[in-house]
Amino acid sequence: MDASKLIKSVLDPLVDDRVYPLKIPETAAATVKGKPYIVYTPITSIDVTTTDGHTGHERVSIQIDVYATTYGEANDTMKMALQRISENIEGAAFNGRGPLPDPDLYRQTTDIRIWGTIF
Repeated sequence: MDASKLIKSVLDPLVDDRVYPLKIPETAAATVKGKPYIVYTPITSIDVTTTDGHTGHERVSIQIDVYATTYGEANDTMKMALQRISENIEGAAFNGRGPLPDPDLYRQTTDIRIWGTIF
């Protein structure tokens, strides 16, 4: 499965379908107000190629950011997100997590690597 679709499908149930690629759309502002939400950003991918050609598989680095109104909620949601990824995506690798400053909300961030398919 495409890595972006995979990460969204795994995390959507955690935050009631408030998972967005790259940024939160303006149309979702009312939907996320006061509730935790997740933004994921595919950073880069490494295609798997053999002597027979491209396999259709890739290893994708993805940044995951959890936003919430309290530090505890951001921290807990991130921990639950990492648990869901670990339980549902075979071979997922984590680079740690931590808080980042954000002007209006609390934010936790992590980088992960997962396998995906291109075609």
